[in-house]
Amino acid sequence: MRREYTLKELRGIVLAARGELKSDIIIKNANLVDVILGDIREKVNIAVWRNYVVRVGYFDADKYRGPDTLIIDASSSEVVTPGFIDPHVHIESSLLRVTEFGKLALMNGTTTVAADPHEIANVLGVEGVKAFIEESRYTPLRLFFYAPSCVPPIKSGLTKGSEITLNEVRELLDYKEVIGLGEVMDFLSVINGDEEMLEKISSALTSGKIVDGHAPQLPEDMLIPYAAVGIRGDHESVFMDEALSKLRSGMRILVREGSAWRDLEELSKILTYMRINTRYLSFSSDDLEVTDLVESGHMNRILRKAVSLGIDPITSVQMATINAAEYLGINELGSINPGRLADVVLLKNFRSFQVQAVIVNGELVVSEGRYLGTTKTYEYPKHFYETIRTGKAFTPEDFRIKIPGRRGRVKYLTIKAVLGKAITKAEIDEFLVVDGYLTLPPATDHTYVAVIDRHHSTGRLGLGVVKGLGILRGAVAQTIAHDVHNIIVIGKSPEEMCLAVKELTRVGGGLVAVLNDRVLGVVELPIAGLVSDKPFEEVYVSVKNFTKACEYLGMNFHAAFMTISLLPLPVIPEIRITEQGLFDVMRGTLVNPVLEVVGD
Repeated sequence: MRREYTLKELRGIVLAARGELKSDIIIKNANLVDVILGDIREKVNIAVWRNYVVRVGYFDADKYRGPDTLIIDASSSEVVTPGFIDPHVHIESSLLRVTEFGKLALMNGTTTVAADPHEIANVLGVEGVKAFIEESRYTPLRLFFYAPSCVPPIKSGLTKGSEITLNEVRELLDYKEVIGLGEVMDFLSVINGDEEMLEKISSALTSGKIVDGHAPQLPEDMLIPYAAVGIRGDHESVFMDEALSKLRSGMRILVREGSAWRDLEELSKILTYMRINTRYLSFSSDDLEVTDLVESGHMNRILRKAVSLGIDPITSVQMATINAAEYLGINELGSINPGRLADVVLLKNFRSFQVQAVIVNGELVVSEGRYLGTTKTYEYPKHFYETIRTGKAFTPEDFRIKIPGRRGRVKYLTIKAVLGKAITKAEIDEFLVVDGYLTLPPATDHTYVAVIDRHHSTGRLGLGVVKGLGILRGAVAQTIAHDVHNIIVIGKSPEEMCLAVKELTRVGGGLVAVLNDRVLGVVELPIAGLVSDKPFEEVYVSVKNFTKACEYLGMNFHAAFMTISLLPLPVIPEIRITEQGLFDVMRGTLVNPVLEVVGD
C-alpha cells in the first residue's frame, strides 16, 4: 500500500539503483511525461525493481538487465505517464463489486483510488466497510478507503439505515488501507461545533490522516469555520466562483466529472480563462456507473474531456497524478522518479488517453488493453443479500398525496431536478385537487415521488412531487437513494409506482422500470441493494437495457437512475425528499409542501 522504510528495503533500493540488483522490468524508449517539471523527456529508460522505480534517464539499460527482466519497448506508445489517481470515488455507484470495478479502473490507466464506502456503510454499517477493505485485497488496484464520517448523513430529519459511531471511526483509522476521514457532509454539525463530529475530525488529523470535505454552495460565513477545522478539500463545487472561494480559503478542489453530475466544463474556465495556479486542483469521478466505465473509461475519460476543453494535456496529467497524490498525502506516488512506487501507464495516444499497458506496484497488469491481474473472488456474507425490509405490502393508495378539501387547487412546494448537477431547486407549482387528492397535470413531466424505509420494517413513507426528469409515463423504483439508500420510486400513477416497488422487493434490490402492468427493465443488485455479484460484462448489459426502458418512459438523459438517486440526499441544497417528507437542506428541517389550498 505504502512505501516501506526498513533497513533491508532501503539497502535493496540502493543496490538496485546502482544496477547491482537486477531490475524486474525495464521500459525502453519512453517519452516520459515529467509531472514535476511539466515537460516531456524523450526516449528515456525506466528501471523497476520489485515495486519501486530505481532509475530514470539515459542510462545503460543492459547494466540493469538480468536473466528474468521483462523488457517493455515503449516505442509504439506516444507517451508514458504516472498511474492515474482518483482521490474521491464511491465504488458502489458503479454497481460493481470492488474487484470488478478494479478491472475496469486498471484497464483505463487508474492505478490508485481513494474510495469512500459510505453507501454500503449506510446499509450495513462498519461491517460493510470492512467487507470492502477485505475484497480490495483481491485486486491489484491500489485501493485506499476513507472512514465514513456521516453515517447517517445528518443527525435529524430522517430515519437512519445504519450508523458508524465515533469509536468505529477510530477503529477504521487504524487500518493501513484507510487514508483518512470521509467527506464531511454534515456541514451544519461542523459549523455548530457538534462535539462528536469534531472528535471524528480530531481523530483523523491526530493520526496523521486527511479529512475529505463536502461543502456545496456554502456562503463565506459558513465556509470559513468549515475549512478552518482542517478539512482539506472538496469535490462539490458546481460554479466557478464557488471553487475560487474555497481555493482562497486554503482548500483543494477536486474537479468532479461523474456520470450524472458533471462540473468539469464550468470549472475548466478557472484554468483556460483565468489561468490560475493548478497546484491545488485535481480531478475526481465521485460517482461513475458501469456503462461509462466500459464505454468511456475512468480517469482517462476525464483527462480526455479536460484536453478537449482547452486544458494543456501535461497540466491535465499533473492534476490526475502528482496533485491527487499530494491531496491524499501519499508522497511515494504521483510521479515516475527513483524511489517512487512503480505505477506506470503507457498511452497509445496522448490526447485521447488510449491505454496500451499498465504497471501497478511493479507488476504488469494490463497489456494491449487486456487485463492480466488476479481473478480471485471474495464471498460476501449471506445477510448482505437480505436488506429489503419494508414491513408491509404497499397498495396504490399509499402513493396518493392527500390534500385537505375535496376539490380546488393547491400551491405545492415541488422539487426541481437540475440535470447534470447534484443540486435541486425548490419551486412552487399549482395543482388540481380531485376528490381530496393532488392530481398531476397530464402534459408535463411532473411525477409523484415517494421514499420508503427499507431498513426497519416501519412501513414509513414520505411523498412529494418532482419535475425536470422528463418522465412522461410509467414508473421507476430503486434501492439506490443517497445516502441512507431507502427505496425511492417516481411515477406518473400510484398503480405503476406500487408495481415497481413490488418487483424491486421481489428481486432483493436494484433498479426497476415499469409501464402500465409490465416490467420493462430490471438491474438486480442483491448485495446491500447497491451492488451486483455478477461480472462487469453482465452488469453492463442489464444497465444498458434498463437505460433503454427509462428512455422509453421519457427520461432521455444520461444516467437517469443516478439523478433520481440524489433526490433524497439531505446535504446538498435546496430541497430533498426523505421517508419522513420534504426536507430543507440549508435549514436542516422537514417542511410542509402544502403552502395553500384554495377551494372551488
